[in-house]
Amino acid sequence: MAFEIVQQELNQKLPSPKGLALAIIKACQREEVTAAEVSDLVQTDPALSGRLLMCANAAATGVRPEASVNEAVRRLGLNTVRQLALSFSLIDQHSSGSCREFDYGGFWSHSLLMALAMQEIGRLQQVGTPDDLLTCGLLSQVGRLALATTYPLEYGSVLTQGAKGPQQLQLERDKLQVDHLQLTTALMTHWGIPQSLVEAVSFHEDPLRSKLPSDSRARALCDALHLALKIADYALAPQPTQAELKPGLIALTNAAQLDAEGFMALVERVIVQWHIWGQTLKIQTPKITGFEAVASTATLPPPVLHNMQLRVLVADDDDAARRLLEVLLDGQSDCVVRSARNGQEALELALEFMPHVLVTDWHMPVMDGIDLCQALRSSEWGQGIYILMLTGAGEEDDLVAAFEAGVDDYLVRPVNRRALSARLHGARRYVQMREAWVRDHAQLAQMAAELTLSNKRFKLASHTDPLTEVSNRRAGLLALSQAWSSATRRGSPLAVISIDIDHFKRINDTYGHGVGDAILQNTASSLRKYSRAEDTVCRWGGEEFLVISPDVGQDVAMRTAERLRLAIEHSEIDIPGGSVAITVSLGVACWEVGLQSVESLLSNADAALYEAKGSGRNKTVVHSAEPKDR
Repeated sequence: MAFEIVQQELNQKLPSPKGLALAIIKACQREEVTAAEVSDLVQTDPALSGRLLMCANAAATGVRPEASVNEAVRRLGLNTVRQLALSFSLIDQHSSGSCREFDYGGFWSHSLLMALAMQEIGRLQQVGTPDDLLTCGLLSQVGRLALATTYPLEYGSVLTQGAKGPQQLQLERDKLQVDHLQLTTALMTHWGIPQSLVEAVSFHEDPLRSKLPSDSRARALCDALHLALKIADYALAPQPTQAELKPGLIALTNAAQLDAEGFMALVERVIVQWHIWGQTLKIQTPKITGFEAVASTATLPPPVLHNMQLRVLVADDDDAARRLLEVLLDGQSDCVVRSARNGQEALELALEFMPHVLVTDWHMPVMDGIDLCQALRSSEWGQGIYILMLTGAGEEDDLVAAFEAGVDDYLVRPVNRRALSARLHGARRYVQMREAWVRDHAQLAQMAAELTLSNKRFKLASHTDPLTEVSNRRAGLLALSQAWSSATRRGSPLAVISIDIDHFKRINDTYGHGVGDAILQNTASSLRKYSRAEDTVCRWGGEEFLVISPDVGQDVAMRTAERLRLAIEHSEIDIPGGSVAITVSLGVACWEVGLQSVESLLSNADAALYEAKGSGRNKTVVHSAEPKDR
């Protein structure tokens, strides 16, 4: 009823797809629609085309990268195209809104990070296709956006109370008669998202509350989405809050059986993709730190103490024999003892007690000692338990089967104190050596993960200008080379816009380099904000920038350049006692038949830029191959 209630009251305010996205969704609902028809619709929007190509190439591991929208639509499938068009439409339409207490930019930043984390976790656990997982993560919190859009004042008052989790859900229900989870699932159902994804989203904030079968795909999706949520929460939280969130995230990574190397590799892939997608979708992607501490804490065992206490589990269905063992073990001052009456009970207790040593009888009801040993050895954590098998004097011939099942040593009944003490001495030495090995291995893995992370960060940094955080000249040349190759191969248009800040040296000399740096940062920010999503903005050198615009002809490039010029002209840098106005000169050049090289294209853009600067600055000039009248 949640969706119907809100829809009846404020139908026009609910987040919903519009324009091209709505046309694509309606087209995909027709049984007779073809991929070619949908491709024609997609290609009317260069931004959507670029985003779908990114999705298609990201999902196609080991396959040649695709540059054709037609092939991307075919590769993704119509249902996926519909879901992605819906998601991208919501992002574009709701980057801001009237609920002052709701952080729209932070919401999409969190949603994108969660979506990419869900994609990576799902890829490892094989619970869904990359595109379904991306959509699931992007839309899993859309009910919050719906409440901010539909009830800006009322939802704002809920947010000011700072409640989290179940308390926030209850506040939403008390004040608005619907909570964000109910609205999320209702909207996703209304939009035709697959039911398994909707079920996962319904309980992803608290999977333990779910009644989904433990072996179902929906439960696997729910657990994966919960981990993705906690990764995004932790990544975007301030450091004091990260300390509070860390134990819960550690428990989840352990439950997902992610070691330090695997966890850091996953996080690094997510963060790199987050920055790339953030530029494409114009979503904030601030610097993220703190995951190294989670990985090291989650995977490194506590230090081994020379006087460590052995946790010993006894499994024997003979009450008298079990009590005798308990007495003998209690006599060992360095042992903590628990006991079970059969193999099944011992296995359940082992999961809770995590013993170092298991002393087990062979013949027991429900589950015997051999089956218990094999069950433990089948799990990673059970492989480290030192197992002693109890045997009678005449049963030694059967020990071959016991050792094949994974037993480490045996004790002959009746057990005496000296024999038991000797076995425990050997067990203690084994446990210490194994834990030392595990700790050293984990440290080496952590070092390798940190080295890999450092290398990837270095690679990312080597393509980014540190001051302005846009692409540097090296990355710009690579992007331009790829765009040139695509344009010349397909015969598609390509434009470059060369931009130079007017009188920059005078500004530096007058106000100092601090103000000059702020102007460079402000200019880069404006260029990123007002250029197209698929354009590449790079700092070309000094006060000069370059915008690379694939699939853009001269008229569109000219309008884009003018939009950038006006945006920068209307911005100012605050300084003590006033502000500094900024203007730029721009030169536009386009690929044309007969142009032989990238260098020629850049030369044409530079020629147009020099003409703009020479004719008064703060203007845009388009390079023309036609000779000028004298």
